Amino acid sequence: EDEKFLTDLFAQLTDEATDEEKRQELVNFLKEFCAFSQTLQPQNRDAFFKTLSNMGILPALEVILGMDDAQVRSAATDIFSYLVEYNPSMVREFVMQEAQQNDDDILLINLIIEHMICDTDPELGGAVLLMGLLRTLVDPENMLATANKTEKTEFLGFFYKHCMHVLTAPLLANTTEDKPSKDDFQTAQLLALILELLTFCVEHHTYHIKNYIINKDILRRVLVLMASKHAFLALCALRFKRKIIGLKDEFYNRYIMKSFLFEPVVKAFLNNGSRYNLMNSAIIEMFEFIRVEDIKSLTAHVIENYWKALEDVDYVQTFKGLKLRFEQQRERQDNPKLDSMRSILRNHRYRRDARTLEDEEEMWFNTDEDDMEDGEAVVPPSDKTKNDEDIMDPISKFMERKKLKESEEKEVLLKTNLSGRQSPSFKLSFSSGTKSNLTSQSSASNLPGSPGSPGSPGSPGSPGSVSKSTSQMAAITTK
Repeated sequence: EDEKFLTDLFAQLTDEATDEEKRQELVNFLKEFCAFSQTLQPQNRDAFFKTLSNMGILPALEVILGMDDAQVRSAATDIFSYLVEYNPSMVREFVMQEAQQNDDDILLINLIIEHMICDTDPELGGAVLLMGLLRTLVDPENMLATANKTEKTEFLGFFYKHCMHVLTAPLLANTTEDKPSKDDFQTAQLLALILELLTFCVEHHTYHIKNYIINKDILRRVLVLMASKHAFLALCALRFKRKIIGLKDEFYNRYIMKSFLFEPVVKAFLNNGSRYNLMNSAIIEMFEFIRVEDIKSLTAHVIENYWKALEDVDYVQTFKGLKLRFEQQRERQDNPKLDSMRSILRNHRYRRDARTLEDEEEMWFNTDEDDMEDGEAVVPPSDKTKNDEDIMDPISKFMERKKLKESEEKEVLLKTNLSGRQSPSFKLSFSSGTKSNLTSQSSASNLPGSPGSPGSPGSPGSPGSVSKSTSQMAAITTK
């Protein structure tokens, strides 16, 4: 009984003999019926929409959307939105099947696009809703991929072949000259909606949109809109180009350079003058992206063709930075050996012999000791389990290589430590911990019977060794 009821309902909706008032009641009832389904449990809602699909709701909507009654079309649009939100794959499968039998003009998606373009609402409320539905239908994120087929490949191939020319028709019709043919507010709003969807396609569709843009010269036509008096439309056109540049695709880059598609951007930048607004910031950000990402082809193209127009802009360093990038590229091209030399230097930067490594490691440790805060010992306390020569041996190596090569410093240091007086040419700053450590070590070395006592001339702690060690420690602390 339910299936018979739905069959009769769709038959009356699509019958030309049905009274207009009766048709409005039927379509409004179907709209409320779909709205009520949102309160059902998921399994019941699935069964509901599957039944609607099997009974032919999409062919019925296609007929209703082609009728003249605006109220009927509006209600049919709401019903279509329920179907798209529930299962976009079901809608895609239907439109691809009907494309094999019908002309492009009467395809369901093309009817949706035409209603969007012809929306008479000053605020384009209906067009915004329909654009959202189109965005859902062309979004690869909700497309299925199975072992037998890939919905993304099939549907996008269908869409760019049968529907894209309908979507871009208002854009192409309005950009035949150097400035928009129509620049009223409603037209600007519509073109902004179309550009928003095209920008989405650039981001999520790969070779389909790339082939379409290059073959149809879409970007050049879009940039005509930068001459619009409506700032939001000019910014939409700039955002479209920025999305293309953000892909860093050399196919796009060659197309941009070949057609000199930076010229409308530079003109808009110069016409904007010194005003600090969204247009100014957006254009500078585009060139800054090219500089930071070091897109060599676009950098060279901009400097070679537009540097004279941009060289006086000095309140940001973006353009001077682009010029510097360009000069570095030219330098590398003129001197190809520079890159090889730089790579060799980079490769050999860390190839050092063991002696050099040992020197630098000891210098690092020495610097670390110098950076200690007050109260920390520069020289660690003496260890009774180690003799003085073991403790001082690494320091002796360092001092022999680094400090004691200079004879004058050696003499001054020896005099300083032997006489107990401080040379005027040196400023020694000891912390309290440092002084105590040095005092304890020097007194320990002078105890009777200790390894460094004067009674053991040949021992490691002989007076010569004491002076030498003491002078080395003083030199470290001096440094």
